[in-house]
Amino acid sequence: MAEPIKLAYFMAVKEGASYLGGMMVTDTSGIPLDFRYTEPITPTRLQTILYGKSLEPHLKEEVIQKTLLKELKTAPDLLILGATELAGGWSGEVRFPVLAVQKTQEQPLARLGDVFRAGPRDLLLQVSEGAAPLRVMFAASVDAAAQEQAAQKLLEAGYHMDLTEPLERVGAALQSLVVKEG
Repeated sequence: MAEPIKLAYFMAVKEGASYLGGMMVTDTSGIPLDFRYTEPITPTRLQTILYGKSLEPHLKEEVIQKTLLKELKTAPDLLILGATELAGGWSGEVRFPVLAVQKTQEQPLARLGDVFRAGPRDLLLQVSEGAAPLRVMFAASVDAAAQEQAAQKLLEAGYHMDLTEPLERVGAALQSLVVKEG
């Protein structure tokens, strides 16, 4: 029997002068298996000057994401980020494919389970009958074979859950932490 697929959803946000992040691992029904978050991290004035424009990517990838991955009790099969994070040139080294999943307004593909390659790092997946396909964008480090394997895992999970919704829950959880501490 195959191991159940575990999807990790990661988000890091800037709130005022601080950054915080959260990561939730779900099963293929969207049920949380693990959730970790960081306390707010506030860079010093000197760090802000020395890191310049590289400060935010460094904090999100090297500090927050790597810390949360180490703390997880459940190792994920895929790491799902927001599309803007991935488009920003995500370069974090991880042991599994890093990708973003977005809803589209595209016409449905011919059959449930169809995969259409829209570019070297971009796929359309038909996960729901008659609905618009999902766009899946992969980090540059994910090769074609790993993309195909990830697409199959997403299709399997997509039969049981909305693949984009858990990232919204991570964002809401982070927002509740900010409000609670504010």
